[in-house]
Amino acid sequence: MKTSLRLISCILVILPLLTGCWDRQELNELGIMLGLGVDKDGDQIKVSAQVVVPSEISSKSGGGIGTPVTQYHATAASLLEAIQKLTETSPRRIFMSHIRILVFGEEFAREEGIYDVIEALMREPTARPDYYVMVARKTKAADVLNLLTPLENIPAEKLYNSLDVSAKTWSPTTTVTGDELMDTMISPGIQPVITGIEIIGNHKKSGEKSNIESIVVPAHLNTTGLAVFHKDKLIGWLTENESKGFNYVRGNVKTTVGHVDCPNTQGSVTMKTLRTSTDRKVKFIQGEPVVHLKVKNVSSIGSVECKFEIGSMSAIHELEKLSEERLVELMKNSVNSVRRKFHVDIFGFGQEIYRSNPKFFNKVKDNWDQQFEDLDVKYEANSQIRRVGTLDNSFQNELKE
Repeated sequence: MKTSLRLISCILVILPLLTGCWDRQELNELGIMLGLGVDKDGDQIKVSAQVVVPSEISSKSGGGIGTPVTQYHATAASLLEAIQKLTETSPRRIFMSHIRILVFGEEFAREEGIYDVIEALMREPTARPDYYVMVARKTKAADVLNLLTPLENIPAEKLYNSLDVSAKTWSPTTTVTGDELMDTMISPGIQPVITGIEIIGNHKKSGEKSNIESIVVPAHLNTTGLAVFHKDKLIGWLTENESKGFNYVRGNVKTTVGHVDCPNTQGSVTMKTLRTSTDRKVKFIQGEPVVHLKVKNVSSIGSVECKFEIGSMSAIHELEKLSEERLVELMKNSVNSVRRKFHVDIFGFGQEIYRSNPKFFNKVKDNWDQQFEDLDVKYEANSQIRRVGTLDNSFQNELKE
């Protein structure tokens, strides 16, 4: 009898804990959204959702009949209202946990600001904040997500993978996730920067399947420069060289390829960056902050497109010096250009000053962007060439007449 009572007591205690799958969601009832676009539509928000078509990407069905994704649109006063409103056209409820890319239209980013959208997504428990954020340059986010791409059959995956690879191998681009963007927007002493994306080619063909049925596609997506923000509104764009300088200042460059002019002759020497790092320090001189930037760069010779002999240590040292001058020039021009055109600190110098001397920064934080224009910045670069490739000197001098 006692054993039975113990068993019943245990069951009564455990039973409330066994809630089962009360919040289960069947896959065949969900529309998996991989790409989210946000555009301005009058005084409202237009949402574009790139949703996977399961039958077209299933290995069993073979695919190839239709497109691998479809796009739904809805307009409402707020982001989540518009996403919920997508069910007016979508036969499935939109599932947000697998968003890979968030694209803002340029008009929306300039006029409306992006904070409310980022805040809504950060607050939404079903949306993970590890998606990449981009700005559609000279076009709408809906058009970017509407473009079919070769190699990667899902456009949102293409955008994510292209930006991820480019940020690791090409210095003008960088990645920004949703949580990183939110952190930048609410942190003092720094303004947001987001990589841009544009459509190159025939816009009218971009959404057709014929866009991927030829070797040379009529339209393709191309990352282009960095978008500069003041608070949460787009105010302008950096050029390619300015973007390179920005990423060197921020320490975002991992590997890349660049060139320097050949000494005393026409042509150039291309160098492949193997690894690079940026050391940022703040010193106070007579009560005023001075930012010291030092870039350490290790590279190898990629190609020699001139009659320059590189088979000696003196020649290598000369190239290292030219590389150092080029790195300093990129950083200095980027900082000075941003000061002149945008008057905002996108480099995070204010953050470095806050970490070094919080009391000083708290006195100037309310007008830090004005202080940034007069900030003393010192630049230094240390470049080392470790390899010259599989050749020593170029054989250009041995070419037959």
